[in-house]
Amino acid sequence: MNLGSKIDKRLSHLVDGFGDAGQRMLQIFSGKLASALPPSLRIHSVMLSGRTGLGKSFLVTEIAECFGCNLVKIHLGRVMATGNQHNGLRQILARVPITRASLVWLVDIELFSGLYGRVVEEFLERVKSLPLCLVVMTTRHPQRVPASLRLLCDDHVCLLPPGKQERHQLCRWYAGNKATPAMIEDAANLATGMTVAELFARFANQLQPRHALDHGASTTSPDGLAKGKPLKTSVHWQDIGGLDAVIEELKEAIVWPLLCHDEFVRLGIKPPRGVLLYGPPGTGKTMLARAAATEVSANFISVAIPDLVKGEVGESEKALAAIFENAARCPSIVFLDEIEAIFGSREQSGEVGKKLITQLFLEMDNIPEDANVVILAATNAPHLMDSSILRSGRLDKMIHIPRPDYSSRLDILTRATQHLSIENASGLLPRLAETEMSGAEIKSLVRCACYSAIQRGTKVLCEQDFDVALATASTIDQFHQRAVAG
Repeated sequence: MNLGSKIDKRLSHLVDGFGDAGQRMLQIFSGKLASALPPSLRIHSVMLSGRTGLGKSFLVTEIAECFGCNLVKIHLGRVMATGNQHNGLRQILARVPITRASLVWLVDIELFSGLYGRVVEEFLERVKSLPLCLVVMTTRHPQRVPASLRLLCDDHVCLLPPGKQERHQLCRWYAGNKATPAMIEDAANLATGMTVAELFARFANQLQPRHALDHGASTTSPDGLAKGKPLKTSVHWQDIGGLDAVIEELKEAIVWPLLCHDEFVRLGIKPPRGVLLYGPPGTGKTMLARAAATEVSANFISVAIPDLVKGEVGESEKALAAIFENAARCPSIVFLDEIEAIFGSREQSGEVGKKLITQLFLEMDNIPEDANVVILAATNAPHLMDSSILRSGRLDKMIHIPRPDYSSRLDILTRATQHLSIENASGLLPRLAETEMSGAEIKSLVRCACYSAIQRGTKVLCEQDFDVALATASTIDQFHQRAVAG
């Protein structure tokens, strides 16, 4: 079979859109099903892993269709529904054609355990003698795949979120002749950090005719891919009040290095690898991190502590390593909120905490020099931090986020209420700004005042609504004080 005749330009764009993983899958398919490699070099079985929406099913089906092979897709749940249990799986595998190119696709291979796993193991041994049969096993949880199956698998390909170049190729494939180069470029740039499914869902909106949008037509993802998640509202610098000096520091530490990366390299300047934001709760640390990511169109990866703490030995470190692996694919800001909860002093950390601290140091020290990755951390208690995380090359810049003074509170109040109708706003807002509040407390105050206006059945807020909100805030504060004292 002439492989070149089978791979047209459109499929080439698709494969390139999956980067090295796509090229590797194409090589595996061609080596086995098109006999493009000597028998001794052919891969007989491959495990394809990646989280939901990265295009595992999509990539397999598109390449299989290109090679015109017989596709045998096996879902364990459907096999069990027949009532024949593992014997039913054995019968399906026994019927795989041996005289034509065939792909045996095992979906969610981590579920094939016990007797089902043994049947698959037997087939993996048998497929080595079938010259025109390839086994692909897809999974979202490669660590849960039984060790016996992993050992028999010839190769493991892991899908990661597409980088800028990959997104560009995927958009070219998806658009065909329906989009201009400028539209493709814009779509690729605006989809930083998205999965393949999310990228296609967003690009579909751009390609959709205006008349269809006017009539409320809905947009779905391509077949074989999960629907994209709703896009989160972006936070911009102008949304943040009272922190002008802090914003300027963040621009120098994060925005400039990411936007002018080549200039920094040319001048031999090494910007901070990581920045620690510290200050009292509610002062806007998380908002600042999101605004910085919006400013540079970077992938914002917020690391939640529950996502890192796993029950199985070694899984916490793997989860942290996966985060940094994904971040290196495109310009990214990795945000570690309340970092002291896990990455505090080693002497006071438990066994899991010590391992995570060591893994974090390893990942930060091994970030490639050419990778546009910045670590942004936030803490309310900098004195609890392990001193080794603050050295050069890690979180080597600290920025204090203070509680707002009067002028800052007035600025935050003005921004938070600019879309509202308020009686005597010019006199009311300065009076409210005299109350000691953090930025988060000011936003909560405005929200409570809006609730009061809704209860009164009006769209115009007045002094009474803010007095009610202040009384509510005072009651909540007293409750917190009693809880702490108790």
